Amino acid sequence: MNIWYGTGENAWLSNLAERPFKDKVGREYVSVEHAYQTFKSGKFDCRTYEKPWKAGSKYVGMLRAKTEDNWNIGLMEDLMLASFEQNPGIWGALCLTGGEYTHIQDKGIWKHEFPRILNMCYIAGYVKHIAGGGLAK
Repeated sequence: MNIWYGTGENAWLSNLAERPFKDKVGREYVSVEHAYQTFKSGKFDCRTYEKPWKAGSKYVGMLRAKTEDNWNIGLMEDLMLASFEQNPGIWGALCLTGGEYTHIQDKGIWKHEFPRILNMCYIAGYVKHIAGGGLAK
């Protein structure tokens, strides 16, 4: 199952999809991409946070991604999981997809990391919602 917002391929699972959630201090994000671009440097980027985010938006953060020790990948893992945890209906729907994902149009690190992280979210959701006794409502 390929995920790519721009072509509409399972766009509902894309990090560009509208899947509102809050961070640990209560700031609201429209999408995972909104949160990632805001925090990818390891510091809160207020200018990026305040852009007019909506479904499909991608504004590149003003600060460079912090990549030491795969920090940016760990950030993406945390953000994607938080977005599904705070949207249990979508997380439940993810659990019905089978857990095999691709991101073939991407040319960078996310070509492999995004499907791996989405699969991690699928497994966590499956354990919580299906094996644990009930699909999210």
